[in-house]
Amino acid sequence: MKLRWTSVAWSIVYLLLLFSLATPLAVITVFFILVPTVLLYSTLSRRLFLLHIVPAWILAAIVFGSSGPIILLQALYFIIPSIVMGELYKKRAPAFRTVMMGAGTILVEFLLVLLISTVLFDFHLSWAIEDMINTMMDPFRNAADSTIGTGLGSNLVWSPEMIQQFSSLTVRMLPFTLIVCSLIMAAVTQAISRPTLGSMGLIVPKMPAFRNWRLPRSLIWYYLICLILNMLGGAAISEGFLGTILVNLTPLLQFLFMIQAASLFFFIAYQRKWNPVMPILLVIAMVFIPFLPLWIVGIADIAFPLRDMITKSKR
Repeated sequence: MKLRWTSVAWSIVYLLLLFSLATPLAVITVFFILVPTVLLYSTLSRRLFLLHIVPAWILAAIVFGSSGPIILLQALYFIIPSIVMGELYKKRAPAFRTVMMGAGTILVEFLLVLLISTVLFDFHLSWAIEDMINTMMDPFRNAADSTIGTGLGSNLVWSPEMIQQFSSLTVRMLPFTLIVCSLIMAAVTQAISRPTLGSMGLIVPKMPAFRNWRLPRSLIWYYLICLILNMLGGAAISEGFLGTILVNLTPLLQFLFMIQAASLFFFIAYQRKWNPVMPILLVIAMVFIPFLPLWIVGIADIAFPLRDMITKSKR
């Protein structure tokens, strides 16, 4: 009976998350959209899973009327990685494999959707992004026009060339954005689903403690190659296919170094018995203060045995 009411509660949460997809809250709630369906798939039979999910789809379609098909397509998009992760939870697969498979499924789905949209509906993502950026830049153009006489207009003007460059860079960095968002979505699902499944009687493997994470040393060599190519390649490389790879690979590696640096902060806090708030403040500073390159600490942690030195000095 407890499991039955728990399943109904998660179905209601799923319905509310579907509703949020049609609101500005979707920017936040989309990262939690997999959680209810992963929990339901992991704890129910396939028939009962459909009995919990399909009514939510029908109700969402009825509530949103003409926008219902769009909500249903989004629901179908996110149900597939939920099933993949739920199936791995049922098999008690390693946590890292579950997260990677979930993130990989989201990426593959997006590529398939983009391919189908381009081939069948003549949809071009670069044009859509450029139109969106033009719409976003209109207030700046209006502000510039209204301040021409004050001398401030020149600082606010976005020329068509600047908008084109910005939209082109946005399109080229789309792989990086998708990879990071997919990893975050799968990681959030793992972080919430694992303890929740434990409380529901399904024990699944957990990730190693964050303070003990160690990324491979080969990442430093990849980053060094990116730096050399960026410095010596010139405009010919930066504007070609290799440039697109570098535009995405360089920030992705820096993102991984940030994760490694954050892991080291929590390791030091654990070893030195710091206040738990200290590593959190360091992570916030690393993320929101770009001129303070704390992510370099992650490179040092991968390259050198800093943790051994910390442990020995403690003794």
